[in-house]
Amino acid sequence: MRILIPITNFGHGGGARVLSRLASAWTAAGHPTDFLVDARSPLPYFPTDAGIRRFDSNGLVDGPPPEGAAFASSGNALSIYRGMHRGLNAIGGSYDVILANHSLTAWPVRFASTGAARKFYYVQAYEPEMFQLDPGWKSAVLRHFSEWSYRLALTQIANSPIYVDHASIRARTWIPPGLDVSVFHRRSTMPSFRQDDSPVVIGTIGRSEATKGTIHVIEAFERLHAMNPRFRLRVAFGNLPEGWSHPGLEVVVPRGDDQLAAYYRSVDILAAPGTVQLGACHYPVLEAMASGTPVVTTGYLPASPENSWLVPVRDSEAVAKAILDVVATPEAVLARRLDLAHAAVQRFSWEQVSQDFLQQFAAAPAPR
Repeated sequence: MRILIPITNFGHGGGARVLSRLASAWTAAGHPTDFLVDARSPLPYFPTDAGIRRFDSNGLVDGPPPEGAAFASSGNALSIYRGMHRGLNAIGGSYDVILANHSLTAWPVRFASTGAARKFYYVQAYEPEMFQLDPGWKSAVLRHFSEWSYRLALTQIANSPIYVDHASIRARTWIPPGLDVSVFHRRSTMPSFRQDDSPVVIGTIGRSEATKGTIHVIEAFERLHAMNPRFRLRVAFGNLPEGWSHPGLEVVVPRGDDQLAAYYRSVDILAAPGTVQLGACHYPVLEAMASGTPVVTTGYLPASPENSWLVPVRDSEAVAKAILDVVATPEAVLARRLDLAHAAVQRFSWEQVSQDFLQQFAAAPAPR
């Protein structure tokens, strides 16, 4: 089958990464896949083997990018979605599957005339909740558009169980984001805390959004380092509070998945205490678990009390106590938890995830 993925631009976020990898996996499996993207968008940040077809505001597909034009979604929404709709009208009928993947792309996908193409909507987050975090009339409008998008006549697939029949979402099944298990492989030896004077390196992915919980990791680290200077903090990508520094801090900037996987294997404990949409998939949790690193989290898939250390949201003291518990865990018990974590991530391989999608695509009825 031929698959088309309409997007506004090639972004840097986890959702864009998922689409790039899925498109490559489907192409490799003999299902040619193309992105349909605004002509002004840069090349993919996450490499993909899929084809790239571009539209302009008039819907012209595969035309040259406008000279000197810089892409910015702000202020260009009307031209983007008008062009996407017209582009879908032009080429959508030559595909078997069209996959919307964001609340705003769902609208042109739903109302474009695309013949017998089956239309799907991959719900990667409950977007109204994210828009609700920002005040102002624009966010209010976007929140309503995203809420209404779940009522469109598209076959929905959620990316985690918490979004199945959640609020206005009508997904009846879920397929998680994937993981390259050959890159995010288990470390050769598990962390050891037997020597009381050896460093304990706490890792976290630095994010500026308050919902990601970086500040709670920082506060937990400050508490632990004050108790015992053996505790260190290694933050990937920075994004720390302005002006904050610490002698026990190290900032690293992994480039690409190979270096990111090496980062997870370089820390003794990974803390990911996000505050929203608990029970959803969260790449730092998934990747650290696959890498054989103990995880302290507020409860993101696939973490559980059996394979990780779960803490309440916005509770720096609980994060610190959980880290101390990891350090005090007997080696045999720690090894068992890490075994369970490794087993939990196996269903997230790209091979399995891409096949799950293909089965859903094949099973859906053709439009009437």
